[in-house]
Amino acid sequence: MSNHDVVDEDFHQFVQQFHIEEQRVLLAFYRELVGKRKIPYKIKDRNFSVNVQMCQGFAVDVEFQDVLIEDGRHPKEIFMDSLRGERLEDGRYRLSFVNRLAPLSEGQALKESSFSFSSLRGGVRLWDYHVHTLSLGKDTAGLPWNMIYETFMAIEQKRDVLGMNYLNVSEQKALAIFRFMRPYLQLYLQPTTKIGFGKSTVLFDHEKVVWGLDKKLQEQAAEFFAGLGLRRLASGFSKEAGENKEFIRELLYTMRSLKGNSIYRALSGLIQDCGREHRGLNESDEDMNMFRSYVRERINKVFLEHGWKGSYPSYAAVAEPNFVEVSSIYRKQYAYLNEKIKFLYFDFVESIVDNQYHITTLSGMILPKNSNIDYRKCTSMDCFFLDGGRRNGAVIEDLVFKESMSRKEIREKAEQLALVLDIQMGS
Repeated sequence: MSNHDVVDEDFHQFVQQFHIEEQRVLLAFYRELVGKRKIPYKIKDRNFSVNVQMCQGFAVDVEFQDVLIEDGRHPKEIFMDSLRGERLEDGRYRLSFVNRLAPLSEGQALKESSFSFSSLRGGVRLWDYHVHTLSLGKDTAGLPWNMIYETFMAIEQKRDVLGMNYLNVSEQKALAIFRFMRPYLQLYLQPTTKIGFGKSTVLFDHEKVVWGLDKKLQEQAAEFFAGLGLRRLASGFSKEAGENKEFIRELLYTMRSLKGNSIYRALSGLIQDCGREHRGLNESDEDMNMFRSYVRERINKVFLEHGWKGSYPSYAAVAEPNFVEVSSIYRKQYAYLNEKIKFLYFDFVESIVDNQYHITTLSGMILPKNSNIDYRKCTSMDCFFLDGGRRNGAVIEDLVFKESMSRKEIREKAEQLALVLDIQMGS
């Protein structure tokens, strides 16, 4: 932990002069920005606005009002260090700090900068967890769990920054599950963890994560897995074997296999409930919203013209398999003869990467064999779990729509998508 992860006691005393919501925002301002990164700020009509923090679940903004820069013009860039606050005799407030990015003459030492303000307005905006911060690549094994882990971390961050009062019932339930799922998710996503075909192929480094699964957590885990019908896992937790290497091997393999799909679906459904009452992050920015709306319109048009079912962001179609259907999973090829039907899926995942909105294309294929599954309700994400070669999911890295694209480039990307659909359907 760095010195900047703990709020200075004097600054903590300073923020007590403000209302509770403003205190929360100022403390986040200190923890997230001071001594850590360049401050993203705007000045308009003597108001100094800062985007303090943004993650998958929330954003924190602060606006210092009626600002007076006390040492000349406002600097081009600010990297605050040694921040302190005080109340002035005229009722205004002053923030003093050392700006590490201040231009200096040769031999000149850093000096303290400051500005005063009459009041501040802090804002907390809550998102629905639909927009991710992951850069989606070719890691098809890690993809579903990466997204679950990211969202669980965002909910935990929301609790740490804003407090339990900001969490709804579903978010509190998600955190309770995360307490016992955390080490397994972390271990699954470790680059050193390898999961092949069969439990004996699972390789991992037990020491890569912190365990700490007490009896109560293992009881909660047993109840969770029993509710999903995964009795072997529930039994293992009931026997307090959660940190046993053989048990870990079985759980990691389950997460990769078809049974893991039921765990993923349960957690994904819970995450949907977590954000149901919140707005979408894309709605917070006009340019972002316009980009998303235009891309959605083009994508919908392509799938409608090709006869697919669904609406943005999920589409499905039924195709006739080849006489010999070949599916490649991790350098291993499966051949299926005379299959009757094939389900195809396309989904679009939204994320903000490098301060730019991305819409990434996922595709999936299922050769059905289980009459108890309604394959019409599946998505591409369900195709990333091993079932021999009957399921296959992929990130199509050439079909990523980026906010920096012109409308012409977006239309060209949509035309490329149409060609991919033609190939998928055997047109």
